[in-house]
Amino acid sequence: MKFFCASIGHETSKFSPIPTSLEGYREGGLYLPSTGEGRHIVVEALERGWGAQLRAMGHDVALGPVAWAQPSRPTARDAYALIRRELVESLRAAMPVDGVLLFLHGAQVADGTDDCEGDMLEAVRAIVGPKVPIGVEFDLHGNVSRAMVENTDVLLACLEYPHSDFDSRGRHLVALIEKAATGSLRPVMAHRRVPLLGTYYTTASPMREFVDWAKAFEGKDGILAVSVTHGFAWSDIADCGAGVLVCADGDSGAADKLAGVIADRYFALRAEIRSPLIDTGEAARRALAHEGRPVVVADITDNPGAGAAGDSTFLLRAFLDAGVTDTAVGMIWDPIAVEIAHRAGVGAKLAMRIGGKTGPGSGPPLDVAATVLCCRSDATQNAQGSTAPLGPAAAIQVGGIRIVLNTVRQQVFDPACFENFGIDPRQCRIVVVKSQQHFYETFGPFASKVIYAAPPGTVNMDYRKMTFRNIPSPMYPRDEPPFHAFDREWRA
Repeated sequence: MKFFCASIGHETSKFSPIPTSLEGYREGGLYLPSTGEGRHIVVEALERGWGAQLRAMGHDVALGPVAWAQPSRPTARDAYALIRRELVESLRAAMPVDGVLLFLHGAQVADGTDDCEGDMLEAVRAIVGPKVPIGVEFDLHGNVSRAMVENTDVLLACLEYPHSDFDSRGRHLVALIEKAATGSLRPVMAHRRVPLLGTYYTTASPMREFVDWAKAFEGKDGILAVSVTHGFAWSDIADCGAGVLVCADGDSGAADKLAGVIADRYFALRAEIRSPLIDTGEAARRALAHEGRPVVVADITDNPGAGAAGDSTFLLRAFLDAGVTDTAVGMIWDPIAVEIAHRAGVGAKLAMRIGGKTGPGSGPPLDVAATVLCCRSDATQNAQGSTAPLGPAAAIQVGGIRIVLNTVRQQVFDPACFENFGIDPRQCRIVVVKSQQHFYETFGPFASKVIYAAPPGTVNMDYRKMTFRNIPSPMYPRDEPPFHAFDREWRA
């Protein structure tokens, strides 16, 4: 049999100050089949994953485009049109195929298109017809639309946050679509929306137990796959919010019934799984009061992985004012400061202005007396299995704080963001990371304490204060139950 594979994604925030052009996709990872641009990208993204798995099963594989950009504003209209065209034309060239496998984000928005995934899946279904199975793996922060469900045979999200299970969930999807292509199973799906806005850490109770309970239904009584989605509120579209997807073998009633049971329990846990909002001052106080080391402070409202610039100064200013020592902060996205550090050279002592450059969510820039500790142009980090260059980067010392500055905007995944510059985060008293949760997989094992800080920032976690234009109402925590939403009553 022959399978077509492609990978396209962008987590879109309409509140981000960062525009999204085709250059953003080139920086994140772009392969265009029509020109061959970025051929090495498709090898890393698809050939070594789904391609290798399918060929090991004895199948032929046709590879479509790969297009990923760092979270930011809606994709420019012309850039999205090009990426969509590459998907459509490469699929047409590959026809006939026995199955389609797509890795999408689920929260991609473009100028003029609020539901990019649904739009692309409608185009794919129109090409392959109703009998060819289409499988989609996506991020649990995706916003699931009706068009996504209606044009897919299996929609399967990762279940973990941080997303440590992309590979295992992808292998599960391949197995299901292969069986669907042979006719040995007939996947049907049910989707239940849950009126929740939030991001939930599966590393903590009771979300950990809830996800384990939901996943345990897979493989029993004809249930093929269960997905618990969080959604991505900052996309600000009508499909935002949490949900449950259940895929069953031929029994749509069983899928819908189980989706309803899981949705009820999800909503019932709403207050327990909601993340506390710890402001700048309280985060600093808790970090300074803790005796163990290191204390890892996550700057969640300046997370580039959710569309923030990564250059806010609120937490850095709080720790500078407190006179802390043996502290590391990273990464602050500041290409101008990096260039100045590189020009000055290692050992230089100079006045610098850092951070606070992209808007109100970044806070005011800081004028500091800095010492340049290290300058590199080849530093990388491991970003969930992919090698992510930091671009030209530098480490500077300001008082008792060592600060990593970079030029390729991204969140912190890996201690290498510090180690590349001679900083061992395991030995620090306090480590501040620009990330919401993906840092946890690598920093969590050695952190004495983790504090999730919510200073002012682009990724505002207080949904009640956000100026949404398109998200439906009522939704918790903006509204308190009981209320009517998504064709049913939700109890207090």
